[in-house]
This record gives sequence, structure tokens and C-alpha cells, in this order.
Amino acid sequence: MTEHERQSRPAAEIILSASASQGLVAVPVGEKYQWADTALRLTAGFERHETGIHTLRDITALQAVMPEFLRTARRHRAVVTASTRPYIGDYATVLAARLPGTWTAKTEVYAHPVWQEDWIPLLWDSGELVQAMEHRRVPFGAVLGNGAGTELILIERPGHAEGYLLGACASSTFDDSYENVFAPRSVVLGASPARAASLVAGQFLPAYEQAVHARLLEAVEAGHAEFEQVRTARSGAPQAALARVDGQDVKDPATLFRLLRPHAAQLLDRTRVSVAPGHPDTAALGRLHALLNPPGYAARSSVLRVPPLLAPASADDVRRWHADAPVLLHHARLAMPPAPSAGASPALAAPLRALPAPPASPPHGR
Repeated sequence: MTEHERQSRPAAEIILSASASQGLVAVPVGEKYQWADTALRLTAGFERHETGIHTLRDITALQAVMPEFLRTARRHRAVVTASTRPYIGDYATVLAARLPGTWTAKTEVYAHPVWQEDWIPLLWDSGELVQAMEHRRVPFGAVLGNGAGTELILIERPGHAEGYLLGACASSTFDDSYENVFAPRSVVLGASPARAASLVAGQFLPAYEQAVHARLLEAVEAGHAEFEQVRTARSGAPQAALARVDGQDVKDPATLFRLLRPHAAQLLDRTRVSVAPGHPDTAALGRLHALLNPPGYAARSSVLRVPPLLAPASADDVRRWHADAPVLLHHARLAMPPAPSAGASPALAAPLRALPAPPASPPHGR
């Protein structure tokens, strides 16, 4: 967030929003948000929640409560602001309920300005959302998750009286998503969550799925190419000088397989469902599934902020991967999700770069 944006906001602010489910919602924010929070705690009628919001459920008591509330806020140097939008939690709940599959919505409050900055490394976006989180004040948002590894973040569109921004978090096996070339572009949603759900389901989620698949495929292809290069070099010159990273022998097939394993496991999950039962390659894909998901190994987590466990790899793992990896890469290319439906706005499509064809033989350089 820019210094101008930081200085232009009150040190303590209480943002009021109307909620169909919770009555009047008050959110204390600012560098001195504790002043605003104290004012709400001292006002009879408001109930504080674990998320950091306060609610006045009995709207009929509003006329009686407001004079005392405003006086208490002034005593604690908190500015009271009425939002032009309804409570974001209501919007997020309706949006999640109308998306395909089973989605949940959880409201988050970024009371202190620096709290929103914690989100920046987790975002996977090439549009307006990441710019807003980085340069504008975003006091709260909502996280939508489908329980299968996809998490989206919803915020009010800064600088506008209405509208929202929806973008993606990185898939669980990646932790370097800032300015990533495959990042899908966030979408602007209007005031109607029902119409927004249609836009998200028809355009944003297809672009997101295509971007995830393309990013995983490139990571596994690049990792496998280096794996084969090193494996070939070692077979001819086992005493070659080896580079080391974090004390580990990176120019070692077992280590390279261990590093690409989380991406490969996720790519395999996405690919196997597209291969018809009885296909000649189902046996190889089954062997890969057992290889990439051994007992006690957490290849990835549906909680995106938990990095994958990089389990050790054996010489047998290396041999099995070498034998069956080409089958995975072949079917993963065929399983690339389609682009958003015809008529979708180009601004919503992920800026995917073309993937190179696999080498016919192990390459001699990356």
C-alpha cells in the first residue's frame, strides 16, 4: 500500500455495512484500530465476533443506540464511515452457494494496513486484484474455497462506489506466484451475486483451471527434462562435479525427482480422470499414482498456505519415474482444460504462453 493511501485513511475507523443476515455490521480498522474496537465494545447492543467484526442484530434498536455509539466513537478518536455496499460476507455467501460444486465463504478483516500485505505472496493474479492489495487500502475480504485445493479471494473494488474484485490464490504446490507468467487475471463483479456467479463459473474458473494445468505441466516437463539430463550425464560420468543448494546434491536424479514430485502428483490427479477405463496406459498411470502418493506422504494440501512435504526418494523411485513419466506427460498435454466459453471477455483469459513439445530424446542442456 502506498504511503499516500496510508496517510489518507483515518488512524481509527469504523466501517458500517447493512447485512440481511446479521443486521448492522461494524468493522474497526486502521493503524489504531484498537481505538475503534474499544468504542464498539463499550457501546451496548453490539456483539463482537472472532473474525473481528461487531454486529447490531436488533435493527429496531438502531435509533436508540446510534447517538451513544457516535459519542463513544468520537471519544476514542474513531471516524465512522457508512459503506455504499452491503456487507461483503452476505455477497460472498450467496456467490459461493451459486458456484458449481460445494464452496464455502469465510470473511477476513485486515484491521491493520500491514495485514493485507500478508496476502500478496499468496495471490496468483495478473490483474487488478493484486494491484489493489499492493497499492490500495483493503480493510476486509472473503475467501472462497471448494475443499479441493482451490481458493479465491473477494474484495470490494477500491476507488469505486460499487463492484468487487475476485482473483485466485496459488495452487498448493507453488510458493513463488508473484508475477508468475501463468497467473489468471482477476475479474470485476457487479452488485448482483447471482450474475457474478454466472460470470465466475462460465469465464473465470475455466481460465483458472487452464492456468493451473498449464503451470503444472510446464513445471513437470522442465523438472523431468533436467532429471533425464542429469541421469544421462551420471551414467556416463558419475564423478562429474555437482552443484549444491541448501547442502543437498541438486544434480542428483533422486533429489530432482523429490522436488518435482508434488507438482507431478497434482498433475496426475488432474490427468487420470480424463483417461477412459481400459485404456492401455491406465496401468502406467496407476503405478505413477502409487509412486507419487506413498503411505504417509503428503504431496499437497488443500490448505494453500501449507507447503508440501518433500519426502525422500529412493533409487527404485527414480527408475519407476523414468519408466512411466512420459505416459503422464503425454496424457497431461491431452487433458489441457478448454478455454473459457465463446464470447468471454479477452480480459478474463489467462495470458498463457505456448508449451514446447517434449524432446524426442533426453536434452543435453536446459
